Amino acid sequence: MPYDYYEYLKKQRESEEYTETSELVRQKLWSETINFKLSQKWMHIEDMILVKLYLRLRYS
Repeated sequence: MPYDYYEYLKKQRESEEYTETSELVRQKLWSETINFKLSQKWMHIEDMILVKLYLRLRYS
């Protein structure tokens, strides 16, 4: 029984529709979420730098 299910999944993965769909998901969804997360991290780092710069300039 598990072997039959494995063969079924293997056939699904080898299908052209699955390949196209997975490529679209990788290109569109993953890249957008990764870019969004990176931009959020960068904004956070930028804010920290600006605050430290402000404090240094103010109290120097």
